[in-house]
Amino acid sequence: MPLPADDVLAIHDLIGRYNRAIDTGDADGWAGCFLEDGVFDGVIGRFEGRAALHGLATAYWTEPEYEPWRGCQHWVNNVVVDGDGDEATLRCDHAMLKPDADGGARIVLLASYHDRLRRVDGRWRFVQRTVRGFPPGA
Repeated sequence: MPLPADDVLAIHDLIGRYNRAIDTGDADGWAGCFLEDGVFDGVIGRFEGRAALHGLATAYWTEPEYEPWRGCQHWVNNVVVDGDGDEATLRCDHAMLKPDADGGARIVLLASYHDRLRRVDGRWRFVQRTVRGFPPGA
């Protein structure tokens, strides 16, 4: 049986909260999108557990190595949610856009998310969020 519409909407809300948190420097909000033992496996490395996730979100806004990504906005589309009960998978594509001095923006990353989610205490969170750049395998 597919997930009810209210669960799909709650997962869409999770996507928005995740993007807004990392794009605005809200490390608590971003790490809170994951379960305590959640995993982010992305183009910048693999981070496991809430403390490591919080550390990454903090470093994203403070450490020089993440400066090229700072100030970007995550734009997500082609969202496909499948699941049953308290478990779900999510696949979607995303672009990271960085504003330029002329009032426009340039794309700095095209990628896809391949995610596992779980509802705990009535709230959907990421078990694992895997990011892969385009072309596939990048």
